Formats: sequence, C-alpha cells, structure tokens
Amino acid sequence: MKRAIIFIIAIFSLIILPSCATNPVTGKKELMLISEKEEISIGKKADKEIKKEYRLYRYDDLNAYINEVGKKLLKYVHRKNLKYSFTILDSPVVNAFSIPGGYVYVTRGILAYMNNEAQLAAVLGHELGHINARHAANMISKQILFNIGLATAYVASKDFRKYAGIAVVGGNLLFLKFSRNDEYQADSLGVQYATEAGYDTYEMAKFFKILDRLEKEQHFHLPEWFATHPSPPHRIKKVKILTAEWQKKVHYKKFIVGKERYLRHIDGILFGKDKRYGYVDGNNYYHPMMRFTFKFPKGWKLVDTNSYILIYYPKYKAIQILITISNEKYLHKAVENFIAKTPGRLIYMRNITINGFPAFEIMKYAKFEGNPYNIKTYFIDFENKIFVINAKVPLTLLPIYNKKISMPAETFKKLKDPKKIYVKNTYVKVVKAYKTETLKELLEYYHVKKKYYKKIALINGLYLKDRIKKGVLFKILIEKQPKL
Repeated sequence: MKRAIIFIIAIFSLIILPSCATNPVTGKKELMLISEKEEISIGKKADKEIKKEYRLYRYDDLNAYINEVGKKLLKYVHRKNLKYSFTILDSPVVNAFSIPGGYVYVTRGILAYMNNEAQLAAVLGHELGHINARHAANMISKQILFNIGLATAYVASKDFRKYAGIAVVGGNLLFLKFSRNDEYQADSLGVQYATEAGYDTYEMAKFFKILDRLEKEQHFHLPEWFATHPSPPHRIKKVKILTAEWQKKVHYKKFIVGKERYLRHIDGILFGKDKRYGYVDGNNYYHPMMRFTFKFPKGWKLVDTNSYILIYYPKYKAIQILITISNEKYLHKAVENFIAKTPGRLIYMRNITINGFPAFEIMKYAKFEGNPYNIKTYFIDFENKIFVINAKVPLTLLPIYNKKISMPAETFKKLKDPKKIYVKNTYVKVVKAYKTETLKELLEYYHVKKKYYKKIALINGLYLKDRIKKGVLFKILIEKQPKL
C-alpha cells in the first residue's frame, strides 16, 4: 500500500509541478493542464458541434450588429491574440454562454429580454470574461486531474474499485459548472470591458432584475451563468459597486445606453417556439415543415430539439421514447445496422405497415446499469427519411406501459390539416407610445392580446401600471404566419 501511495504522489508531482500557468487576468499562477493551442482546438471542435445541434439565427443585419458591439469590447480584453466570434443561436431559451478559444453565443431568447445596447455589451463582456480568465480551461484541467487521480487510486486500492463508477459521475458533476468566484469574476470583467468601451453598466444590474423576475414569475429555470451561483440581489449590488468604481477610472463624460438603436435591431425577432419546426398541442405533436404528426401519452413530457425528440414519463424517468432520423437511406439497411450494432438480445422482429408507410417493429432485451430493460424500436420509412422511434422501459413496468410506449409510433402519420400546418408564430414588434400612458393602456390601444400582457411587461422591464412617456419606444408581441 505504501508503494501505491508513493506512486500516486510521484504521478501527481510530475503532472502538477510543470503545469501551472499565469492567469492572464489576475497575473497569478494556477493549475493549467492544457495549453492555449489545445484550448483553441477544443473550442473549434465544440463550435462545430454547437452549430450542428442548434440552428443559427439569421435575421437581417442583427448578426452584424451583435458582432459590431462585441468587437468594441475586444479592444479592452486581456487576451487580444485570440480570434473571437459572436454567434446568435435560433433558440427560445434565455441563455448566453462561451467556450474556450474565443467563441461567444447568445440566443434569440435572451435578446428579446434585453432593452438596450449597454445590456447586450455587459452580457457579451461577461462571456468574454470567462474566456479571458480561462475559466473553462481551468475546469477542464481539474477534470483531467480528477480522472488521473481516480485511475491511480483505482490501481492502488481494491476497496476504491467498488465505488469507482460513482466517483467518476460525481467528479464530472463537481466540475461541470463554473464556481461562484468564476461567476463574480466574469461579472467584474464584463463591467470592466463594457465600461472601458463606453457603456453604462448600471444597465447590467437592471437586466439581472428582469431575469430575476422571469425566474420568479414564470417559474423559469435560468441558465447557469445567472441562476446557480451568486444570488441575484448580491450580484446586482456587486455590479452597481463595480460600475461606480470603473466609471470613476475611465472619466467619460457620458456613457452609452443605446436603447433606440438596440430596439430597432431586434424589431421583428422571433419570440418563443418556432412552430414551423414542431410544436405540441395537448398530447399531439405537429411538425409543419416535415409534415408529420403523432400522439403521445397524456401527462408525459416532450422535449424537442434540432436533432431529436424525447418523450418521458415524469413519475418514472427511466421510461423514455427517443425519436430520431437515421443516417441510412434505406429501411432494411437501417434495421440491419441497428440489430448488429446495438447491445441486447433480439426477442423478435417483424415487418409491418404504419398508417400506409413501410415499417419494422423490433424488440430487444438489454441491461442498463444492471437493470433489465425491454427496448421496442420502430423504423418508419416516411417520405425518403427513416424515422427511428426507440422506446425503453424497465422490464418490471413493461406490462403497464407497453401500449403507451407504442403510441407515438402507432399514431405516426402524414400531417395534412392546413390549420395545423399554417400556424402563427409570435414576434417582437417595437412601437412608439402615442401619448403618455400606462403600459396597460398602451397595450389596449395597440389591440394586443391579453394573454401577452404580463410577458410584455416583463420583456420591457416594466409593470402594467408603469407610465411610458409619449414618443418612447417599447416592445409588444404580435402573431403572424411565418413562411414555410
């Protein structure tokens, strides 16, 4: 055992001692097991994957505008040698994030909740802060170190091997999120970069208040960069203190807010779900672009992404139905590959027809984490695409849920109803107050649907009773039919 301990210490010494780097922001030495070149390489690969998973949002000159604001901040970042990029993702989720190497992303969802250019600059500055302080690179280094320590302990201790699987999962979760200090530092750098670029970062605190309201009023789980670490009141207070300090340092006579300019650029932006790419109505799912529909069990949850649809039963999350499209062009080839390459014992396979479309139904028995499962898989040849509906259920629950997990496949059919195809989306429209009135009265004047009143108040950072001065721009929500 002593030899094992000496071995562990020797390995750690060889790794850690030469693997400290100077943080470009703080100037202090810190653990860093990946070089800047490796960091950039990781970012390039991740950027490709992100752009495969999410559609890019291309709306007039909005992308150019986001890059223009981002580039203003780049004059003041600590790592000027990186090639930065700013990308808008076509997602309704309220989020902004960055990855190593200089890649910054904002969703159209978060843009709809911003009210001026200063808020945009502060959010971009926050993400640039993570990149410049090498937070992700440091987090990856900790994961590498943890896994090396895990492997070494596995060799050294028979007792540890019993719990190795749990430790791996726990270790990965431990380093999955930025720390509280990382978030505070990113806020601080966001204030610094945006203030030096001439922006009024008191607006950052106002934006945090909107996000805080969003979480409380809409029961909305906010992205990690806002919700999981410092509490909003503390964060807002700290941003105000930092803004006061930095505004004294830069000595600008006036700081940019840029409300009108920002609102003009987001006028017409899509708000919420783009129904062209799929939407839920009751326990029915409709996809207008691809013209298919199916039913799923009442009370079950559906998660719709760009590459798959996941349906699960909240009570037993182990019961899942995954819908994807095969890379294979031909039905028989897709089935053959599935049988050959997926784990488990084949129980049966049969050639069937589902609502006029050629299909296969396959049942396999397999174990996941030691538990027995039956996996019922359907392959449906639907208009030159092979849809794969894979339903996984624990063997003990199969008699109860067998019919329910078959529902999406058995009801899968061509969407023909024009009312379900030509649906309306929701968009942000920027309007001007025709006279000084409360927000509620102005919404009545513009004939806005009442179901949007609270949401409109929130995206403007206002309440319905708040008065808006004549001539001031604000956002409303309208419905219109998109092009298919």
